[in-house]
Amino acid sequence: MITHHASKGLVWLDTLNPTDDEIAGLIKRYDLHPLVGEELRSSSSLAKMDFYKDYMLVVLTLPVRVRTKSGGYEIVDREVDFVIGKNFLITSRTDTIDQLEYFTKVFEANSILKKDDKMEHAGHLFYYMVKRIYGGMVQDLENIKDSLVSAEASIFNGDERNMVEVLSNLSRELIDFKQTARVHQDIWEDMIRYDEAMIFGKDFLVYARDIRDEFNRIRELITNARELLADLRETNDSLLNTKQNDIIKMLTVVAFVFQPLTFIAALFTIPALNVPFIEHGMGWYGILILMAVISLGIWFFFKKKKWV
Repeated sequence: MITHHASKGLVWLDTLNPTDDEIAGLIKRYDLHPLVGEELRSSSSLAKMDFYKDYMLVVLTLPVRVRTKSGGYEIVDREVDFVIGKNFLITSRTDTIDQLEYFTKVFEANSILKKDDKMEHAGHLFYYMVKRIYGGMVQDLENIKDSLVSAEASIFNGDERNMVEVLSNLSRELIDFKQTARVHQDIWEDMIRYDEAMIFGKDFLVYARDIRDEFNRIRELITNARELLADLRETNDSLLNTKQNDIIKMLTVVAFVFQPLTFIAALFTIPALNVPFIEHGMGWYGILILMAVISLGIWFFFKKKKWV
């Protein structure tokens, strides 16, 4: 399906799961290279940039945070192919991307530009589109950071055991996010280095550098989130180990206290003659008092040694 948008003399053709006939029509209409048609037809899942005489091809793989059926989140890859000419822009994708859907509305309403902005060619349209997409990535990273802050509160509220799984899931999200977005830096560097033959002129380098800087901001957010995650995981593991050690220590103390009492009880139940206290009328109470004294003695000894 191809959706046609036009504004200020520029044409944006947004294709969602295009058919072979639709791609063939685009190739013929804009005199595109057959390899570009192959790229629009298939999903390569490999971010790259190719330059042609009158247009360029940009393939971006985008990390998108989506909710799973279990109520959690995961990072999925979404590929968008851009064919950018002087007066036209073609986008091709196989999945719905919220940021592009939103961009459709603001593009048709002519609200993507400020009063002092200009849109002389499709390069400017591509710039604002990528900025919108990166804005969505920043929002996803901010949401991950909020989840980390929430996990931090839970950690210090005594929920260390459940936070092990939560932190593991967030770690997986950040790893997938970084892996998907890692090659974007090379794409923008290639665009900046190609200024000699840039079809939009050297003035567009300012926009290309701004896109690169926006991506550097995303990389910084990823790095900060991973550092926070590492600190939280270390803290959570320390608190969890401390709590487990306290439990083990308490169980050890209890076992050590009751071990002598078990020995005493077994000693007085030996089937022999003249066992002390057994035949005395208050013998049972005497044995109980003896056990209590021994238990208190062991406990105070542990307290003096600061073992409990």
